[in-house]
Amino acid sequence: MLAIEIMDDSFMSSISKYLEIRAQIDSPWLQLYPDIGNLSAWPENNVGQELELGIAHTVAVHLKDTVAVSANFPGKFKNVPFGMGCVDFVGCLRTLKRNGYAGGFLIEMWSETAENPHQEIQDAVDFLRPKMKEAGYDIVG
Repeated sequence: MLAIEIMDDSFMSSISKYLEIRAQIDSPWLQLYPDIGNLSAWPENNVGQELELGIAHTVAVHLKDTVAVSANFPGKFKNVPFGMGCVDFVGCLRTLKRNGYAGGFLIEMWSETAENPHQEIQDAVDFLRPKMKEAGYDIVG
């Protein structure tokens, strides 16, 4: 299986763009891996509608925060602390839950410059766990 990620590049910045490729390559082995941070950063995207469009092809979801692209700013797609960007985590998670998504979630983050990467991981989990619960996901562990 190949799952295409929604990227930090305009080439694959939306689920609609994935669906254009999917229409050309009609294979059950070509699926979707949305990154809700990347999806949220592009101002032309209606994130809820995009997630709904791709739900039947979504095999996993990246969770990260980003700072939005604007006319004067290229966006920031890496090293944005959770809660400091533009992502509506509860809204995205509610959309996924309402549409029956029950697959895996991956917290995407970087630790190359972190003084305490284990603490940063724990902080990310502590930030996301209540948002997932608020959206209706049962959290184990």
